[in-house]
Amino acid sequence: MIGKLIYEKLSSRYALNLEDFIAPRLRGLTLFEFTVGVLLSQNTSDENAWRAYRALVETIGELTPTRVLKLSIQEISALIKPAGMQHQRALKIIELARAFIERDIESRVELFIREHGVEDARRFLMELPGIGPKTADVLLLMWFNAPTFPVDTHIARITLRMGFTSRRDYEEIRGFWMSNTPIDLYLPLHLLLITHGRETCRAREPLCSVCVVRDYCRYYRGS
Repeated sequence: MIGKLIYEKLSSRYALNLEDFIAPRLRGLTLFEFTVGVLLSQNTSDENAWRAYRALVETIGELTPTRVLKLSIQEISALIKPAGMQHQRALKIIELARAFIERDIESRVELFIREHGVEDARRFLMELPGIGPKTADVLLLMWFNAPTFPVDTHIARITLRMGFTSRRDYEEIRGFWMSNTPIDLYLPLHLLLITHGRETCRAREPLCSVCVVRDYCRYYRGS
């Protein structure tokens, strides 16, 4: 499978440091804490998301829906400013806190996974405030240990450059990696592809001369 081959090549090049990613840092916390952290990482760097998350936690202590709802949107916005788009994010965090209080999110997702499958669980998560396809996939893969493949901007860029898909379509890219990667490699390959995108297959001036998967890359062959 091409996913396993890419994994082997990338793992020979990079030593993963989980501290470089916000989601792995949050594993072991409550689902609400994890979800807020992942929400803060949308469209910003993991470093900025972590700063915003820590500011929120250091101010209110244990990050629970009840404690979040005691703060105003202005207070939350000020705390999570490092992540950017703070007003919109604060609103989503408040809406998410209400949803967690009103609905038994964790148990319902586990029920969907067990009785209906990952795709139904994914659709349920995407009905929650601020949760799109990528965030739902991160929650399922990293918190529920369910088989899915989150796609960020780095993974989308790499997949297109290598010629594995022809469109920057989230579902198409996700489907490619899920169909061509052993399930047990979903998480490490996801993290390795992000690392590869940050360090080598950069948006501008990619370092093709040192790329360990360039022999499989249409972008390199055509350059």
